[in-house]
Amino acid sequence: MDINAVMIVLLSVTIVCLLFIMYVMYVRIQQLLKEVEALTGRMEITGTELEQLTKSVEEYKKARG
Repeated sequence: MDINAVMIVLLSVTIVCLLFIMYVMYVRIQQLLKEVEALTGRMEITGTELEQLTKSVEEYKKARG
């Protein structure tokens, strides 16, 4: 085997490894995006909830001071 054949094999193996790493990263990014969507759904606050929270804060301020 000459040096060119060895280099081609090494570079091919390297490319395959890098493609696998990219695939694993893609899968992980998709998982994280799903988690972010789930958290966003739980964190959204409606206008009514915000209004009630504002009233509660104002009542608390009046009660303390």
